[in-house]
Amino acid sequence: MIKNIDINNELEHISEKLEKTIKHQEREAIFATEANERFEKNFECFADFFPDIAIAIKNFKTKNDFCLHVTDSGHGNFIPSGGSTLLYSQDPMAQTKKQIHMQTSNPAFSFTDYTGYPENDDDTRIHIRYMTKLTQFMKNVRAEDKPRLGKLPSSFPSAIIFGIGLGYHVPLLLEQTQFDYTFLVEPDFEQFFASLFCTDWFEVINKVDADGGCLFFHLGVDHESFITDIEKIAEDIGAFSLVRSFCYQHTPGVELNDLIKQWSNDYFRFQFGHGFYNDAITGLAHCIHHIRNKAALLTKTAQEMDFDTPIFIVGNGPSLDEAEVFLKNNHQKGIVIAAGTAIASLYNKGIPVDFHVLVERPYSNYKIFGDIFPADEYKKVNLLGLNTLYPDTNKRYKWAGIAGKGNEAGTCLMEVLCLTHIYQGLPLIPFCNPVVANAALSFFLHMGFRNIYLFGVDNGKQLSGSHHSKDSIYKVNNDDDTLGYTCLEFDGRLLKGNLSESVITNDLFFVAHVQLEKLLAHYKVTSCINVGHGAKLQGAIPTAVEHLIDIEREIDKDLAISNIKNDFFTELPIDDVEDRFIAIDKLEEICEHLLSIIDENITGRATAAKQLQRQARYVYSLKGTTLGHIFHIIKGSLLYYHCPMITLLYQYEDEVFCLEKYKQLNKLWKCYIQEIMADYKIHYDEKCDLGKE
Repeated sequence: MIKNIDINNELEHISEKLEKTIKHQEREAIFATEANERFEKNFECFADFFPDIAIAIKNFKTKNDFCLHVTDSGHGNFIPSGGSTLLYSQDPMAQTKKQIHMQTSNPAFSFTDYTGYPENDDDTRIHIRYMTKLTQFMKNVRAEDKPRLGKLPSSFPSAIIFGIGLGYHVPLLLEQTQFDYTFLVEPDFEQFFASLFCTDWFEVINKVDADGGCLFFHLGVDHESFITDIEKIAEDIGAFSLVRSFCYQHTPGVELNDLIKQWSNDYFRFQFGHGFYNDAITGLAHCIHHIRNKAALLTKTAQEMDFDTPIFIVGNGPSLDEAEVFLKNNHQKGIVIAAGTAIASLYNKGIPVDFHVLVERPYSNYKIFGDIFPADEYKKVNLLGLNTLYPDTNKRYKWAGIAGKGNEAGTCLMEVLCLTHIYQGLPLIPFCNPVVANAALSFFLHMGFRNIYLFGVDNGKQLSGSHHSKDSIYKVNNDDDTLGYTCLEFDGRLLKGNLSESVITNDLFFVAHVQLEKLLAHYKVTSCINVGHGAKLQGAIPTAVEHLIDIEREIDKDLAISNIKNDFFTELPIDDVEDRFIAIDKLEEICEHLLSIIDENITGRATAAKQLQRQARYVYSLKGTTLGHIFHIIKGSLLYYHCPMITLLYQYEDEVFCLEKYKQLNKLWKCYIQEIMADYKIHYDEKCDLGKE
């Protein structure tokens, strides 16, 4: 039986399909014209504002199957590399507007609790007093239990936008809310490249620029490179750019989800370590005294690598005990460097030390080291220290060499003095904190040594293992009554083990571990041997002590040590620092300008945030100038107050309440600055007395 066909319906159906095809072809033609024009305008704009990105765009080679699909609404759509479905529906704008509404109505904000700083009424240092007042103030604000901010307001400090996709959300979001700092994160550079045909980035960039905001693109990043980028930005413009952020995820994807998860885990790294006034002025004073003491300064950089001389960097971790026999058999065949308290452990083991590395500025540390090691033995040892080190320490040793530590007031002053008196800059050893092992490795990599062994540089302990070497100055257990100093507890953080699954650590040693890995990567080192059951270091060779082979060739230690001193260190030809370099008058002028900004009237959250931003940008403008030491004198304290102040402004629903509390906290900040002005001209060369009775 032959089915009857309604020829009229079929013709109508074919006509509809043909009409849709023609309309789609028209949309494609219109889109192609607009997209190519948009791409050219975007490229020109990136060339003006982001030249490195423009170069990457120019050099980017699309895949053979690269294709932008035109939707029913006339917008572009895209299938990401490795994907099988389009990013958007047939109306990307409607879909994006719905997403924006959902995420701004129930926003995810980064948040730091500023009620947890220690309250110490016995410590009379300016910064500690003002941090105690800050903590008490924030606790009182929290106790009022006001409703928290529940939706994204018309202005907000920062936005971290994960996933660029084709960029449709960015201009829509910036129309709704003005951000001071906007971070755009896209692991897939191809998606960003596709967005150049779909989004008017030139309008976005010009709008942000006109509003006085900052826009940061993080393209083709993984977690590690993203965190590195963010750390650099925090260093350049201040951590307040991150502490109160609206977090928005635009596109899905395993890679992006992992990046967001890791960002959440690493967020704590931006909450401390800003430096502060007392630390800064003490570091400045210590540098002045190092110069008065005629300490040799690290002024040279290695011209060639030394792959032969064995360098034994010894920390005080439990794996030092595993290496005791090897070190006894081989200490004459290499240079032995004791990091911090490891000098006492090595002495107790009968292993002589060539260099001792120290970094701490408090008098209490100076006193402890005087107690744990014989005075006559110090005269057989050479010192390598950072310029923050308590300056009387130098006099204990056979010889003392001092290196500049980055982000320090004293380092900026020393660099100006070097440029003035010996006509050269001051090289800074990188990633030299937070613990002594970081400084030790940084010293010797900077000096070109590449045959490096790490002993006892554990950054943690095995689950059932010891905290330190059995010969260390520390207690086996902090809770018992045995002799020894109390050690810093490991709190359950885990790191991958060097020779085992994992080790337990804490925040301090976690950061130390990160810094060691950055240091190895910075110098592209592949020959560093990490010995024992501590934490694994990316870039180092995990090695069990039983696999070490005794070194056959002896070295001329006296010559090697003499070369280190003569090839890399210089004594400045001055006896003291002139007043013009201390710049008391300039600090007062800078503080007076900050106070004038603080005294200006504010009318809302946005003007208050701009008030903070103007202060910060003024202070940060001093960075890299001859007044760089003044920048560091003020910067850390500014961050420790500005971060909670910007958070408080956007913490609660009631704007009037936020402004009232902001003004009260602003009075504390004003008093802090006034005390800095009064204190600096009196104590700029006063050594640290922390720990003195």
